[in-house]
Amino acid sequence: MSGRLRRAAVLDGPRSLSIRHDVDLDLRPGTVLVAVDRCGIGGSDVAAWISGEAVSGAWFGHEWVGRVLAAGEAAEHRYEGERVVGATSAPCGRCRPCRAGIPAHCTLVLAMILGTDEHASPHGAFADVIRVDARRVQPAPEGVDDTGAALAEPAAVAMHAVTQAEPQPGDLVAVIGAGTIGLATTALARLAGAGPVVAVDPEPAQRDLACDLGADAAVAPGPELRRWLNEHGHGLGADVVYDCAGRADSLAVAADAARPGGRLVVVGAMADGANLDPSEVVVKQLTVRGSLAYTVSDVRRALELMADDRLRLDGIVDREVGFADLATVLTELANNPGAPRKVMFAPAVGS
Repeated sequence: MSGRLRRAAVLDGPRSLSIRHDVDLDLRPGTVLVAVDRCGIGGSDVAAWISGEAVSGAWFGHEWVGRVLAAGEAAEHRYEGERVVGATSAPCGRCRPCRAGIPAHCTLVLAMILGTDEHASPHGAFADVIRVDARRVQPAPEGVDDTGAALAEPAAVAMHAVTQAEPQPGDLVAVIGAGTIGLATTALARLAGAGPVVAVDPEPAQRDLACDLGADAAVAPGPELRRWLNEHGHGLGADVVYDCAGRADSLAVAADAARPGGRLVVVGAMADGANLDPSEVVVKQLTVRGSLAYTVSDVRRALELMADDRLRLDGIVDREVGFADLATVLTELANNPGAPRKVMFAPAVGS
């Protein structure tokens, strides 16, 4: 069985994409074809737009929700019409990390997240239809609308990050960067019982949004952050710091914000390296942890919290665009990295 695509946006090079109408997706055993309803445009999509290169074709557009069009043989527990989000599978139990007793580093899980597994589509979810391994999708709860469900992937990234430091009730938490993942990290740290929570971002509009979503305060990096930490952190700094910005200078800001003996979680990838003096980590005896992607349980928990109206990401998305405006919006976001609101792709817009 095949699913003839009406349209699929594919990167051709730096700041260039084409809308293709000639992609055939075969329904393989163990896979599902999903009609895309929404797909968030994330920071990594913008980075791919700028460079012309993505981790995989399927990575360009990976924050999605849709409905199952067809389920192949051995696609257990999946059925036509089911509303699902892109996630990943449980650890495979067969790869080297799994056999070594570290299933959190399962190679199949990471391949599914990156869209490099054997069943991935040749393109991402900036499309009418995608094909994915049936083990990868998770049901979208009825209490979460399409826009919220499409935010499950970045919310799961934030969920994974928050658990790396296990903030305790009353911990002072600083979140560097108030993009989508930083905003979700702020909200989840608050749900974990941390407080006060301060969001740090140079853009006033993003700081305002962080306060709307649960931050006790939002300040600019530099002197304003130092003054706030001196007042609220006993002159020592934050117990836990999450670097969600992924800029060359953000890790130095995060390390400077942490108190002696504090915990620092690196969430954003630094494509251009990081300006951090290692002596600050040594002198402060910081515990530094990386946080990569998410697990299937992170996705499920994020969706549960959304369905219970405990994790609210209201206001993050302010508009939807279709195929006709996708390149224009990617250019806008590339030229204005401080834009506070998220744009959502919807195939039906403009159809």
